[in-house]
Amino acid sequence: NKVGLWSHRLFIFGLIALFAYEVGEISINSFFINYVVEQNWMNAREASVVLSFGGLGLFMLGRFAGSWIMGRVRAEKMLLVCATGTVMTTLLVSLAALLCGYAFEAIMFPTIFALSLRGLGNHTKRASSFLMMSPVGGVVGPLLMGLVADHTTMVWAFIVPLVAYCVVWAYARKMVSVSTASSI
Repeated sequence: NKVGLWSHRLFIFGLIALFAYEVGEISINSFFINYVVEQNWMNAREASVVLSFGGLGLFMLGRFAGSWIMGRVRAEKMLLVCATGTVMTTLLVSLAALLCGYAFEAIMFPTIFALSLRGLGNHTKRASSFLMMSPVGGVVGPLLMGLVADHTTMVWAFIVPLVAYCVVWAYARKMVSVSTASSI
């Protein structure tokens, strides 16, 4: 294959989207307790229980339900629906919205990963190693979110995961349009 890995634009977009997903997911996980305590919705102990059982429980249910649904719906469309859900729940920044966001983000990592590898042929192994480096976004996101929170408020800090999920949404939208065009 004479075409290099870095000439595959959909792979590069997928790598960026996977990095952005990690920014969004880990930022919210890292600041969930701080945020709900700052909003006087509950104390830190209660918030940790809600995060552990509510948020992560919904994540698990979202992964199972998402996997079942993707047996019936194209992965690109499922990713677009879930990306839309994370953008909306991050915009709302309420306790219920944050918890629902966990269900929406549950299928994102494996779906973006798989879509990013499509059509890479001999580059698949190397590409997957780059994709596996994307969790570094989980380090970058909380740093950015903390920086924004330090200079504004915790509510404004949610701009970081919002922008990240908008990147994932744009990738999902692109993949839907590519799959629609290729099926015509």
